[in-house]
Amino acid sequence: MSRQPLDFSLNLGIDNSRRNSVFDIWIVLSVVLLSLIGISMIYSASQSIEMALRQGIYMVFGFSALLVISFSNFRKMEVFYLYSYWPGLLLLILVLFFSNENNQTNRWIDLGIFTIQPSELMRFLLPLSAAAFLSRKPLISNFDYLVVFVLTLLATFLVLLQPDLGTALIVLLSGILPILLGGLPWTYIYLGGFTIVCSLPLIWFSLYEYQQQRILTLFNPEADIYGAGWNIAQSKIAIGSGGFWGKGYLNGSQSQLNFIPESHSDFIFSVISEEFGLIGVLFLLFLYGLLIYRLILISINHQNRFAKILSATLSTILLAYISINICMVIGLLPVVGMPLPFVSQGGTALIINLVTIGIILSLRREI
Repeated sequence: MSRQPLDFSLNLGIDNSRRNSVFDIWIVLSVVLLSLIGISMIYSASQSIEMALRQGIYMVFGFSALLVISFSNFRKMEVFYLYSYWPGLLLLILVLFFSNENNQTNRWIDLGIFTIQPSELMRFLLPLSAAAFLSRKPLISNFDYLVVFVLTLLATFLVLLQPDLGTALIVLLSGILPILLGGLPWTYIYLGGFTIVCSLPLIWFSLYEYQQQRILTLFNPEADIYGAGWNIAQSKIAIGSGGFWGKGYLNGSQSQLNFIPESHSDFIFSVISEEFGLIGVLFLLFLYGLLIYRLILISINHQNRFAKILSATLSTILLAYISINICMVIGLLPVVGMPLPFVSQGGTALIINLVTIGIILSLRREI
């Protein structure tokens, strides 16, 4: 017997008289500010006007998509959402046939004008398809949950082949969350948790050597400070040297002298901390907190099963990205190559995040 889907039907923070309004001003404002902060910090970290300009172009495209999607009728889009998994799966298969200069699997498909990262696309398409599949009929069977779980494992496996452990974990989460929110019986949840714990040794030995080294470095970064521990060590120095007020825009020594690796993408939080200090970090966290809070409210207040599952899943995935990236750069989690949403350089990730906001805003219209 399936448990009931999570139901938080409370009216928290959304005015009843404006339920059909698409735009939550706080969501839009926080996203705009985060995106603008991202462009400015990408320039500071890379000293490349071209890279900042390219991110700005992606931002324009992303916000255009956000506007169009936010005014769409999500009920008419459910059929599209239901089958959106398959194009994403096809792209994950195609990217395995592209190799880089070292003859290793690439993570991007170059279309000439722009590139696509299929793994980023899948972590967005999978919850869309899963939520639509698990809400297509009143009663969901255990077989339905199994179908979503198997397809989630398939997508996760293809991302692991790239290899991209960080995004693979997010893809796995994006498929598991709709199952949990959709009412999977507690018996299977407990069984799944027990299986994961028992599988930890197998998971450990299946990791690449560099992935194992990153995990070991987490517990003792000073053991190989000029090797595996270099990234975290330099990141901590940058964060600590920022102090309360920071060193000022374009004045961070660690970032400007290229001590911070991938400073324009995975470690951009370190650049913000060094140049704007604790004040800048608190402002950034305030914007993220405001955004997540307003997004979660939409799921809490919605009555439609599909909208409730989808908005909660997409909001949680966004929160996971934020938490993992920040914990990674301050040394609380292994380095897994996780961008900071709306801020890190990356066109595919930025557009997908903005489209995600557009979809959630479209769901908000019928609260």
